Amino acid sequence: MKMLSVCTVVAGALFAATSVWGYDVAPVSGGGRVAGKVAFKGAAPEAKKLPITKDNTVCGTGNREIVEVAAKGGNLAGAVVYVAKIDKGKAWGEVEKPVLDQKGCRFTPDVLVVKKDTELTIRNSDPVLHNIHTYEIIGAVRRTMFNVGQPDKGDMKQPVKMRRSNVVKIECDAHDFMHAWAFTADNPYTAVTREDGSFSIDNLPAGDYELKAWHPVLGEKSANVSVKGGAAASASFEFSK
Repeated sequence: MKMLSVCTVVAGALFAATSVWGYDVAPVSGGGRVAGKVAFKGAAPEAKKLPITKDNTVCGTGNREIVEVAAKGGNLAGAVVYVAKIDKGKAWGEVEKPVLDQKGCRFTPDVLVVKKDTELTIRNSDPVLHNIHTYEIIGAVRRTMFNVGQPDKGDMKQPVKMRRSNVVKIECDAHDFMHAWAFTADNPYTAVTREDGSFSIDNLPAGDYELKAWHPVLGEKSANVSVKGGAAASASFEFSK
């Protein structure tokens, strides 16, 4: 799911405040699970198209479709579902060591969850120059976080230091048709919805939680969920234009 930069104002305005909630890794005994789906009501907006104007042997030819709302059959992909506040629990896992790849002049994944204030590994799998430009979205403001060129294949690391938001817009200044988003997480209880809109968050300590679903264009929804030890709970969300 690729997003145009014109949507950053909307996304930032809908999710601007950074949580100061602390989190400690601790053993979870008899953890539960919450799973469900995120739906989209109505017809999804048509994909925008941007011409591929350079590095055609690697990037392709014609137009690149920019899908702002990846909804099929009423299911929404690319939404981030997360537990809003939890002070301790399971280890961070892959969220602590995230990798953003550039392959075929596409960012992969196009919606990425990153542990807040960690390092992001940026991989260039293409034999062309990419210039990664990241912005923290704070309301209607785009604050540059880092803006670096990556001319060769391989990996580099960049810090993800947030000030007031959890939302990062990722663009390539060398290829204006490359777009992605990152959500910086306060805890590892997060999931990105699949093509069928489904999500699953496991190993949650028993308790009552506020569960949120965030989408970079559509905003944010919340729901309350009660998780019992060793049991599965369900939650659902619905977005619309």
